[in-house]
Amino acid sequence: MQVSDPSTLSSQERPYFSALWRGGRITTDGVENCQLGHRLDLGGRHGPDGIFVEWSWDGDALTVRNDRYGIYPLFYACHAGEIRISPSILHVLRGDFPKTLNVAALAVFLRLGFFLQEDTPFEHVHLLPPGSTLTWRQGKLTLRRGSMDVPVPETPVTSFDEAVEQYGQLFRQAISRRPPPASGFTLPISGGRDSRHILFELLEQGHKPDLTVTVQSRPPSSNEDLRIARILARELELVHEEIAMPRSYFQANLKDIEVTHFCGSGHTWLLPVAAYLKANGTKTVYDGLAGDVLSGGLQANENRLSLIKSGQTRNVAISLTQESGLTQFLQSSLKDTPRRILDETLAVERIDNELKTHLGAANPWMSFIFWNRTRRGIGLIPFSILSPVETVYCPYLDHELFDFFWNLDPTYSMGNALHDETIRRSYPQHAHLPFEDKHAPRATGAAESAFYRRGVAEFLAHYMSHPRRLRSRLVKSERIVAMLARDLMRMQCPSTWYLQPSLYLMELEEQLDRL
Repeated sequence: MQVSDPSTLSSQERPYFSALWRGGRITTDGVENCQLGHRLDLGGRHGPDGIFVEWSWDGDALTVRNDRYGIYPLFYACHAGEIRISPSILHVLRGDFPKTLNVAALAVFLRLGFFLQEDTPFEHVHLLPPGSTLTWRQGKLTLRRGSMDVPVPETPVTSFDEAVEQYGQLFRQAISRRPPPASGFTLPISGGRDSRHILFELLEQGHKPDLTVTVQSRPPSSNEDLRIARILARELELVHEEIAMPRSYFQANLKDIEVTHFCGSGHTWLLPVAAYLKANGTKTVYDGLAGDVLSGGLQANENRLSLIKSGQTRNVAISLTQESGLTQFLQSSLKDTPRRILDETLAVERIDNELKTHLGAANPWMSFIFWNRTRRGIGLIPFSILSPVETVYCPYLDHELFDFFWNLDPTYSMGNALHDETIRRSYPQHAHLPFEDKHAPRATGAAESAFYRRGVAEFLAHYMSHPRRLRSRLVKSERIVAMLARDLMRMQCPSTWYLQPSLYLMELEEQLDRL
């Protein structure tokens, strides 16, 4: 099993640009012309396909544009005649503007694990909205937002069988529009649907990956991804590399916070893959971003859909804030300084207002999840964590395929019914290959306990070697230390669920102190 070092990943390597208008003169710094991601000029109704952001400076004006979905992260701040832009929030934070926290945004993030719309942890730092054009000239910013409307098809899909047929055709077209280069490509594979669908269609079109990779899951896990990936690799005669999970759970959490720009959580599992691809100079990767949301009915259920369609968005917002189970921890572990972050009502109101903006969509729940969780949370995987890779294709976001998904009856997708049947009918020769078993027993015991005990010990040592953190203005350090000491002494050290939110807040505080 390949061992990779996530410490080689750094958000500081990302490009940036800044301009300052002062006293009738302009001073600039950074990369004046930049294109990131991949742009496909296919002549569709929505403009260029692909996932990208680009900016240009002509000596007088800065112009920034991005893709239809705004998934490639581009942070910006404009204050007192200065503009700073970068796919790394750390570069933007070097600007001369108030570094006040966005407490409403953080109240949501600490409960959901992702930010909404263009929110970031900082009031004066924003994310470029979907399909936008930003212009800055002589200290003044103009932002033209793109439309998020999806056209209704002239001939709507009226049956499940018709949906399966069109899905297969449109996905085939999406892959054909994104052929791999002659130099080859790498494909991460798992036990689920998204990567498998990509793999089967690439093979169908004569493109065999040079390499497939799968990462070991951290405990407690059944490691179904590895089991299924081994079956696929053996059956299809693929070169397959198994990547070991991060040895240090604590260090992986630290790195996750940095490379997701204080805007993501729970991506530690992918860091070794990103480090491996960087070390091997991988140029092209395919990613299944949004496949589970658009065709798998992710987190959808009849009760939730019914509540939203009847306008009971507040009830949905309340249930979302309570699912994480972090409210009690936040109330007991945060100091009075960021007290409003503890206010669950503040988070509920912010989520409720966002849910209301999606009520006009054909599938309001999918719309909310895609434009927020997918765009702001999961999208950080291919375009932040995997940023060392030059091109990351996301075929599920092909414009025509996306429009098709958007107008489907949401019941078709629930429980992966649509995706499973499309794969089965499109590739009958592979229909016997199993998917992951969601009920497979998880490995627990000594290995799990040792993994998390090591993380606890490292966190405790970090505290002791950084005395300033014992005087944190945000976190009740004495309580966190007590929890760490308790878990270190236990015979069975459980998953340290509190490590990520407390470490996140301390890193946020550390960043503020550096500015």
